[in-house]
Amino acid sequence: MAFIIMGVISVLDRDRPTYWGTFTETSTTCDPGPRGSCINTGRWVSDDGTIVKDDITLDGFVEHGQSIRASYQPGGPMGDDENNIVHTAFWSSAGLWFPWVAAALTVAAIWYQHRRWRSDPVGRRHLGRPSDAADRA
Repeated sequence: MAFIIMGVISVLDRDRPTYWGTFTETSTTCDPGPRGSCINTGRWVSDDGTIVKDDITLDGFVEHGQSIRASYQPGGPMGDDENNIVHTAFWSSAGLWFPWVAAALTVAAIWYQHRRWRSDPVGRRHLGRPSDAADRA
């Protein structure tokens, strides 16, 4: 449900203004765990210089000390001002398609697991359902 709610909000917010500018990385924090993901933080300045965001997170990746084009879309329940984030060109449009793809994959995984569970009588017995042998006794 969360992905569907995110998708609906993204569709409703699609007409909010998007500002383009330059993000310059000032620090990177990497997760030492198995995922090894990194978070880039830095300064974003709109192309016309009217909006400046310091200590903002980049949705994407840029090398240490480098700059990259990024978008900023404030306002709304999932606005970039609420999340303190700017997006690389690739992820700028992800709000419109990513929640729907994630919802579809989640439904497919649930459907697959449900079919697998229904075809496995041993798995159902572990959940307190009687086995075929117990039904015949």
